[in-house]
Amino acid sequence: MFLVKLSLKNLMRHKKRTIITALIIAWAIFFYITFDSLLIGMNDMVFQNIIDYEYGHIQISNQTYWENKDELSLDNLITNDETINNKITEIDRYQNHAAQLNFQARLNDGVNETPVLGRGIRPEQTFDVLKYKDYIIKGEVFKMGEHKAIIGKRLSDIMNLDVGDYITLLTKTKNDTLNTIDAEISGVINTPNPNINQNLVFVPLDISQNALNLNNKVSHYIVRLDSQIFNQSIVNSFQKELGEINSNFGVYSWRNLDEVSITKAKQSGNVLILIIILTIAAIGIINIVILAALERMEEIGMMKALGLKEKEIVYTFVIESTGIGIIGGMFGIILGAISVYLFTKIGIDFGAFMDMDMTQYGIPIISKIYGGWNPKTFIYMFFFAVFGSMLASILPARWAAKKDPVKAIYRR
Repeated sequence: MFLVKLSLKNLMRHKKRTIITALIIAWAIFFYITFDSLLIGMNDMVFQNIIDYEYGHIQISNQTYWENKDELSLDNLITNDETINNKITEIDRYQNHAAQLNFQARLNDGVNETPVLGRGIRPEQTFDVLKYKDYIIKGEVFKMGEHKAIIGKRLSDIMNLDVGDYITLLTKTKNDTLNTIDAEISGVINTPNPNINQNLVFVPLDISQNALNLNNKVSHYIVRLDSQIFNQSIVNSFQKELGEINSNFGVYSWRNLDEVSITKAKQSGNVLILIIILTIAAIGIINIVILAALERMEEIGMMKALGLKEKEIVYTFVIESTGIGIIGGMFGIILGAISVYLFTKIGIDFGAFMDMDMTQYGIPIISKIYGGWNPKTFIYMFFFAVFGSMLASILPARWAAKKDPVKAIYRR
């Protein structure tokens, strides 16, 4: 008990050093919590982007087509009939669904040409599943049977196209013959999804089916549920039911997408960055403890001369460092909580801050990015502050405690 009281007195006696060390710990914790919150917010935004603007919650397609979906083959498509459409509405927590047809094309404006992804849609269905309505910045949505198209803002800027201009989509039919889709641009869309803004051209589903000689074929269905949080059992159950109609059909959650796997892989790199931050903080703690030991050599020598054992001196330093860790940890947690609260409520408007459209650089941000809460991070960081300070002080304390008391008193 005496050693504990001595350690606590040293905390108050060396206020300047205590404050500096505690601030180092608090700053590391504050930075970690803030950065972690922003990463959570950005990951949530990426996942929400995938769901809201491209894939929906569930996709249904031919299993062979799904395995090579990036090739945009016109083989292994599925027939868009009432049996399947009615069956889809029976999915647990179902909200809306839409059929789509993806195909390769080259967009030609009469002068320039660029490769694009063509997508045949029923606008009234697709706009119920995907959140495009609020992002039509020019013109209007086409209707089925009209030779019209909607293109992304980035694509319109690159090709210098606007509403009312005419374009030609050069594509190959199912029979591997060339054909074209001539269309008037009816609208320009600018979503938080860079892929939509730069690579896609939307045309009526019936127009694209006729041009590609596909009759009533579609590449896939997109399905929206009442929430992005759902159990895999919903997918498995519907896979079984749909298999009764056609064993080649596959049901895929948004979590099965390659983009989600890549994003999760990137999180490992982000964690590494955060670990580096904490390592730097630990090094700072060790340096402070070493300096404290050098400053208090005479005191250490006197303690040994009075009969204190090496392990008792080490214990004194460890208790003192642990106390600093508790102070720094609490302060860092409070600052981190304030920071996360502000980010979740106010957010950061990167678009206004950078004065540019971030989506043109592949960053899915149009307006603001918000932070996210992760209670585990607060707990982990507090224990890091306490145990990190304690462990970081052991080696310097043992080095100081091994000094000969006479040499320590005379600083030799």
